[in-house]
Amino acid sequence: MVTRITFLVAASLIIGDIDPIFAQNRELLVREISLEAITQLAQQNNLQLKMAQKDHAITVENIESAKIARAPYVNFAGNYNFIGNPVLYRGFYSNDTTINYHNHQATWNLAAGIPIYLGGKINTQIEQSKIVNRIQNELLSMTENQLKLSIITQFYTLYKLYREVEIIEENIKNVKINIKQLESKVANGQNLISDLTRTQLQLSNFEIQVYKTWNDIDLLSNYLCIQTGLPSNTRLRPKEVVLVIPGDSLQYEQCRQEAFANRNEIKQSLLQKNYAEMSLKMTRSFYKPAISGTALYSSNYPVPGTFPPQPDILNYWAVGIGLSYDISSIYNLNHRVKADKLQIKKEDDNIAQVKNNIDQEVKSDYVHFIESKSNIVAYRKNVEMAELNYRIVKSRYDNDFALIIDMIDAELQVNDSNLSLNKAIIDSIIQYYSLLYSMGKLN
Repeated sequence: MVTRITFLVAASLIIGDIDPIFAQNRELLVREISLEAITQLAQQNNLQLKMAQKDHAITVENIESAKIARAPYVNFAGNYNFIGNPVLYRGFYSNDTTINYHNHQATWNLAAGIPIYLGGKINTQIEQSKIVNRIQNELLSMTENQLKLSIITQFYTLYKLYREVEIIEENIKNVKINIKQLESKVANGQNLISDLTRTQLQLSNFEIQVYKTWNDIDLLSNYLCIQTGLPSNTRLRPKEVVLVIPGDSLQYEQCRQEAFANRNEIKQSLLQKNYAEMSLKMTRSFYKPAISGTALYSSNYPVPGTFPPQPDILNYWAVGIGLSYDISSIYNLNHRVKADKLQIKKEDDNIAQVKNNIDQEVKSDYVHFIESKSNIVAYRKNVEMAELNYRIVKSRYDNDFALIIDMIDAELQVNDSNLSLNKAIIDSIIQYYSLLYSMGKLN
């Protein structure tokens, strides 16, 4: 028994040495920030969101690139050749004659053309580029909403941790008062040293909880700083926090229907099916002929020093229209057409799967939201009962009708019930925002 008491006292002294380190860890730069401010910073500085914005900008440029196929093309070409004097052999190489030839030759031409009809390929490519742009727009919107939900969740979680510190530190103050009273009673022989040791151990456990909670605050602050572009050595402290418990107006079927109407994933899957239909249309366009118009101007440019002198220069221009048809497309596109049709059917299955996933997500968030509101009612009742029990036990202890272990248990019950209520309130708010995200209404 003496050995156990000695160990408990030593443990409390060792843990007590943590407090200066713990206090030193709080010497970080503290920045108070509201939910609105931190959300704006995330929208401005988050790297994942910036990449999504650039992907969307790329699709806009791809649309313009596809439209260029309608424009006429202009081509300039020129060449220069130096030709050595040819040798004419006769009689099976028995005699040869070197011919003084036109050694320098130069030509140039300017050509232009415009597509008149390509079986609808150009328009289809433009439509496909627009669909990709709309898909990317849905992805960008979904990334924004995911980022917003993440920031809201971490912001309220950070606030919950600060409230935990406040609750536990308030209990630490009460325990320290109890320790001073016990020290006086032990000195007067009214209590055993074990009573004092138990209370000191309780204090040590509270201090460990506070120390761990501050570490969680720093880790969560670091995460939020990375997401918002703030300096990583900043400890964030939520301000202007609104703890409003959402009302009971939400009904599951209403949430489900709004999710099907608003979720970006469904819109994206519908656009993917549209893209597959455009791919089938593109494949079928190869069954059709292609018509184009051309214009050409060509010249043989005389080069000084040509021997013998070049008396004639051939210049000409031409305009025309061309028609081409790939006869082999009649039989070599059948498998591509079948593959495109299968892709369209696959997109129908994908739409159904996306709806099922969203249905399950909405159901889960709705159930957890209702559950979290019920938890608040239960934990508030627990706090009332724990505080009532503490007052009764304290009165009994002050009149020597209860042991110190009863006081410690009562204080722990008050501490745990307050922490549970704090967690339940924050969880209910987070679940509400998660449900809004599931419904596609987190804007």
